[in-house]
Amino acid sequence: MNPNTRTIGLAVLLLLLFLGAAVTLQWWVVRETRQLQSLAIEEQRARLDRIIAVSGLPPEKWDATFQRELGAMVGGSVQLYKVGTPPAVLPAGANSLGFTDRIDIAPLWEAKVTFAAPALLRSQVMHQRIMAVIVLLALLLALMPLLIVVLEARRAVSSDGATRTPWAASRAQAVGMEQFARLSNERTAALVVEHGARVRAEEDLQVNRTLLGHSVAERVRLGRDLHDNTCQTLYAVCLTLESVQKKSALSPEMNQRTDQCLAELRRVNQEVRAYLQDLEPGRVNGQSFAAAIAGMIGSLPAEDEVRIERRLDPDTVEQIPSHQVAEIMNILREAVSNSLRHGRARHITLLAGRSDAAIALSVHDDGVGFTPESKRGHGLDNMQARAIALGGSLQVESTPGKGTRVILNLQVPSLP
Repeated sequence: MNPNTRTIGLAVLLLLLFLGAAVTLQWWVVRETRQLQSLAIEEQRARLDRIIAVSGLPPEKWDATFQRELGAMVGGSVQLYKVGTPPAVLPAGANSLGFTDRIDIAPLWEAKVTFAAPALLRSQVMHQRIMAVIVLLALLLALMPLLIVVLEARRAVSSDGATRTPWAASRAQAVGMEQFARLSNERTAALVVEHGARVRAEEDLQVNRTLLGHSVAERVRLGRDLHDNTCQTLYAVCLTLESVQKKSALSPEMNQRTDQCLAELRRVNQEVRAYLQDLEPGRVNGQSFAAAIAGMIGSLPAEDEVRIERRLDPDTVEQIPSHQVAEIMNILREAVSNSLRHGRARHITLLAGRSDAAIALSVHDDGVGFTPESKRGHGLDNMQARAIALGGSLQVESTPGKGTRVILNLQVPSLP
C-alpha cells in the first residue's frame, strides 16, 4: 500500500474517533444542562410558594415594593397579573431563566418569575462553546497532515527522484502524526480538568441548597412555636386576669395595676405576632389525643357563660396516630381560641367521627361568625398549612350572626 494512502487513512480514522467522542460528550453536556435548568426552575418555584405561604398577603395587596422584595428573595424579578392578562414582556438576559406559577391562595392570579441562571449552568454553556472550538481545531489539525502529505507528494512528482528520499517523506509523516497526537492529548487533559471543576461546582450547589432548606425550615419552626406556645399562653393569661378582675372586689389601685398588666400583656402578644412565620410546638408530643384535649380545655380560663361540649367517638379517638396529635391539637386550639376571642362564642362543641378510611374532627360555635372570603388571618393560614402537612384538608364554614364550623378531614388508610 502507498505510504501516503496509509497516512491519510490513519488520519481520517483518528479524526472520526475524535469527532465521535466529541459529539457524544456534547450530547451528554446538553442533556445535563437541560436537567439543571429544570431543577433550578423547580427550586425557585418551590421557594416562591413557601415565601407566599409564609407572608400570608393576598395578591390584591401586592404593591410594587412587595414585588421588588419578593423578586430579591428569589434572586430575580416577579410580575403579578391576573389569569388571561399576561404582563408586558420584559427583556431577559442570555443567562436568564423564567417560569409562570399560579398562586395557590388566589387561583385567579399568576406570577411570572425571571431570575439569573446559576453559575453552574453558565459554565455548562461555556463548556459547549469550548467543545465547538475544539471540534474546529480538530478538523484543522486533521487537515494539516493531509495537506503536508499532498504537498510532499506533488513536490516529489515535480522534482527529480534524487531531491526527496523515502526516508525523508516517512519522517515528515511521522512528525505530522506526532504533532496531531500531542494536540489531542492536550485537549483531552483540558477536558478532564473542566469536568472536575464542573463536579465540584455541582457539589457546592448541593451544599448551598441543603443549607437554604435548613434555614427555611428553622424559620417556619420558630414561627410556629411563637404562635402556638407564646401567643396562646399570653392570651390565656389575659383572659384569666380579666375574669379575676370581673369576679373579685379589688381596690382602685389593684384595678389600675391589673389594667396595666393586661395592657402590657396585649402589647407583648401583638409584638410577638408581628414576627410570626408559621407554627410547630411539641408540648403535646407523646400524649394521647384524649389527654391532649383534656389538657387544652383545662388550660382555658373558667367562664360561667362559656360551655365547651365534647362529642368524641372513642373508637375514632383511639385511631388517631400519636405522632399526629401535636399538629391536630394546634389546629383545634387555634379554632377554639378564635371562637372565644373573635367569635365571642358561649357554646363550643368538639366532635370526632370516622368513616372506613377517614377521620373528621370539627369545632362548632354559636359566635358572631364572619365571611371567610373577606377575612383571612395568620391563624387560618397556619391551620390550612398544618392540615395539608398531615395529608388532609381543612374547611371553614361561617356566616355572620350564625356561628362558625371548622372541619378537619384526615385520610387514614390503615383503619380497619
